Amino acid sequence: MSARLFHFLFPEVCVVCGKLLMPREPGCCADCKEGFDGFTDARAAGHMLMHSIRSHFGKADTLISQASCHYRYSRHSPLQKVLHSMKYEGNYTLCRAFGRELGEWLSDVIQPESIDALVPVPLHRLKLIERSFNQAEKIAEGIAETFRRPVRTDLIERCRYTETQTGLSVSERRENLDAAFRIAAEAMPERILLVDDVVTTGATVVAAAAALKKSGVLAVSLAALALTIKE
Repeated sequence: MSARLFHFLFPEVCVVCGKLLMPREPGCCADCKEGFDGFTDARAAGHMLMHSIRSHFGKADTLISQASCHYRYSRHSPLQKVLHSMKYEGNYTLCRAFGRELGEWLSDVIQPESIDALVPVPLHRLKLIERSFNQAEKIAEGIAETFRRPVRTDLIERCRYTETQTGLSVSERRENLDAAFRIAAEAMPERILLVDDVVTTGATVVAAAAALKKSGVLAVSLAALALTIKE
């Protein structure tokens, strides 16, 4: 039985350990969440996220005005199973639940009133067909429940099908995303919160932020569920 079908048929078990969930434990049990490597301060998390992106892309500060993330991510950690379930197993409930959590976390750094719209990093249409949904969009929907701002999927699109970034060097990631995004709307909000699930080098969010800024967006903020930490 595939993992996607299993979690459709048995949605009330933890995606990490498989035990039955208690009420108000959507997708992941409290014991497993305690094992995640979470930041303790949203502002410090934002500084680390921006430092990581800046170390690979020096111009990040001119593109992204403020940012934060909630967890540190490394391979073979309990969080990996959660992110895999979000990305490949169609676990909408889990995406939205962690999105709501992320929205509450972000509000200490990024004020909802400073944002006009939430924009998930888009997938190419072929990859969207393959996966059936965009996990960043579902996370953004969860954030929107806290921020009370619209999720806009019509503003930017991925116009090049790119291979997975996993295993690529920084320069290869940059080349892989060259001209990957284009603006799809004539009128753009002034202040956007760009949403992604995991930031590794930042190549994807930098490319998307650059396209948004080039279109006339005044301020791009960044929200990510996790930041990859080198092992």
